[in-house]
Amino acid sequence: MPSYSSINLHPSTHPISSLKTHTFDVICIGSGWAGRVTAARVVKTGLTALIIEQELVGGDCPFWACVPSKAILRPNEALEAARAVTGVGEKVAEGGVVVESVWKRRDDFTGMFDDTKLLVPMVENSGVTLVRGKGKLVGVKKVSVVALDGSEVELEARVAVAICTGSEPAIPDPLKAVNPWTPREATSSSTVPEHLVIVGAGAVGTEMATAYSSFGSKVTLISSTKEILPKIDEEGAKLVRESLTSKGVNVILATKVTDAAREADNSVKVTLSNGSTFSANEILVAAGRRAQTANIGLESFGLKGDGSFLPVEESLRVTSVPGKWLYAGGDVNGRAPLTHSSKYHGRIISNAISADFNNSPTSTTEWSRVTATADRLATPAVIFTDPAVASVGLTRKAAQKAGIKFKEINAPVATLGAMLHAEGYAAGWAQWIVDQQSNKLLGATFVGKEVADLLHASTVAVVGGMTLEQLSHAIPSFPTTSEVYLDLLDAAGL
Repeated sequence: MPSYSSINLHPSTHPISSLKTHTFDVICIGSGWAGRVTAARVVKTGLTALIIEQELVGGDCPFWACVPSKAILRPNEALEAARAVTGVGEKVAEGGVVVESVWKRRDDFTGMFDDTKLLVPMVENSGVTLVRGKGKLVGVKKVSVVALDGSEVELEARVAVAICTGSEPAIPDPLKAVNPWTPREATSSSTVPEHLVIVGAGAVGTEMATAYSSFGSKVTLISSTKEILPKIDEEGAKLVRESLTSKGVNVILATKVTDAAREADNSVKVTLSNGSTFSANEILVAAGRRAQTANIGLESFGLKGDGSFLPVEESLRVTSVPGKWLYAGGDVNGRAPLTHSSKYHGRIISNAISADFNNSPTSTTEWSRVTATADRLATPAVIFTDPAVASVGLTRKAAQKAGIKFKEINAPVATLGAMLHAEGYAAGWAQWIVDQQSNKLLGATFVGKEVADLLHASTVAVVGGMTLEQLSHAIPSFPTTSEVYLDLLDAAGL
């Protein structure tokens, strides 16, 4: 794969001169999942739609985020799983992954940064028009597109405009001068730094620590919080941290980088808030993200273009803009910055646009087809570390913060089904958060090997408002890891 700096982010196809009309029913600024789903779905209802994209079609997910990160994490996961099974492990006891082949696997999934192989046909086959350039609001339902050569055209949306511009890494001031890796460089690199420092121990930081330690890097993971993965409860995060430490990752907690400098040999000298210093070959910043809102015309509507997330109501309309014509979906609204949530936002926005256009009566109560209720109550997420972390709905910390009276139910992930997958299965941890009065499931977290596919059952249960009594009749198959649901029910006294 070419280095990130050599990638052509602005292909010459789909110029503004290719547009046959300057008026569309719906205009989406940004071609990530939120924009693509919104546009494709409104076309199915008979409306016309245009997507404006200034970089590669598809956004970060297919090229620098979900797809390549999972492509490079899976080989070592499969290797370790094989090593743990008697009868197979003896054959693969020695050696690690073949890193060059891992890069090739990633390159196959990303299409070598050629969006015409999959993403462009996906847009065009859905009946949506595509144009490349920088989209900017210039009036009510009016959007300009500025091409790379400076040429410009003004477009009009008859019905709605959806801002789906996504997010970008937030780089702390002490690190800006050293030109650090962002997640884009980390997932597109074809080199393995001898020593990689990772700043930020959330999902991206811990996943990249998992990946690069498996490639042979010495990894130092720096967290400003007292435990890694601060969005989940500490019992689960501790299991991930202990696993990373066992793989040789140096985890430094409750510490910040106060200074960083590039040395003459291109190494990075890092100074920490505890006074210690060390040098590394490369530094990756994974310390949060900000909305991509700069220079898209928000200020003329009283909105900030400074990286703040766009405030929206439950149908994902921008709250401060009258007329029900401006929407914001995906990372840019900050509600649930995950790929699958962006897909969900596309569904909600398209439903709301179609309902308004057809003057269809709709309910804005929770769980209706035009309200993004899951953002608040049932967003699922999986962190592909070893052990993996899968969660949906409320954690204990989130329930406490919301002032909800709840019961906490904990159980180990150590079923016979799990142990049959691998000898010496390291017990994981599972947690249910249950409403104290109604006994309805509000949230679930699973930490352990092979737990990602346990999650959807709890997601359905949270969305469906199921009680523990009802869940006690949902019989998990034997022998599978899903029998952890029985252990949780036993812990609840059912």
